[in-house]
Amino acid sequence: MFCGAIMPDGISPYQKVYFTSDTDMVVGYLGQGSSVNFSAQWESPFENSSVGGVAGAISQYGQKLAGGAQVFTGQTSKTSFESRLVWGGQMPPEFTIVVDLMATVNAQIEVNAAITTLIQMSSPQLNNLTPMGRPPATVTLDVGRRLKLMDVVIKDVSFELDAPRTADGFYTHNKVTIQCSGDNMINKSDIPSLFI
Repeated sequence: MFCGAIMPDGISPYQKVYFTSDTDMVVGYLGQGSSVNFSAQWESPFENSSVGGVAGAISQYGQKLAGGAQVFTGQTSKTSFESRLVWGGQMPPEFTIVVDLMATVNAQIEVNAAITTLIQMSSPQLNNLTPMGRPPATVTLDVGRRLKLMDVVIKDVSFELDAPRTADGFYTHNKVTIQCSGDNMINKSDIPSLFI
């Protein structure tokens, strides 16, 4: 199903966001507050590896001895080496996408069906009693025709329940907030290919 901001509206595709699965596509207007976060894990493995810490491992009084020495001498067994960080891994990119949906011709297709389809994209298909159901499929995220990432998992979809409605009960407009991320980290060499 193709739904959302799919009608001719004179709005640039650079101001829209596209979620595409194997069978569906949702188009919406990119809302304020949308963001992406690329995060690395940096750890401090040497935090308690001072001479005093080593002495503490050898003797239960070692740490107290190092502390006592610091009090009397004004010197510490700590070194700047202990504050060194080592890279511990890269996280997949995290997106917060605010999607503004607005009815111009058909509220059911442009707003309600878009919300329903986004929720379906984030949902599994499980069996009642037997295993082997299907987890949620990944989607392709296209932000403004300039940032495109495949294999995106939708983690959270929220929308306004109290948004204005038509006489038929369909939303006239709605703000949908989507939390999603790539399903894997991205290598340095692959970053340029994200930006079209």
